Amino acid sequence: MGTRHDLRREERQLCEHHVTLTWRDSRGDYKFATVRAIDISKSGIRLQTPEALPLHVYVTLRATKLGLLGNASVRYCLRTAASKFAVGAEFTAGLQWRETSAEPGI
Repeated sequence: MGTRHDLRREERQLCEHHVTLTWRDSRGDYKFATVRAIDISKSGIRLQTPEALPLHVYVTLRATKLGLLGNASVRYCLRTAASKFAVGAEFTAGLQWRETSAEPGI
């Protein structure tokens, strides 16, 4: 059986950029955070966040240097350290990332 990485649809590129996230919590309140992108592909992004995000919640992403402004759905959320989480999000509503749109650096 292949590893999860072997099952990905697209190759992921490492990236070190800040991303602004907006989402609604379980009470319907808006939440905001500036988080770090870990890697990115045409159809999704992995982020490091300070708190867990619920599965399937929609987030709004804004990362000017990555050329991203749009929505994504949280596909997984794993604790990686005492106060850090790895969140995988799949782009929705036609949002796609193109490697040429990224600028180097944070």
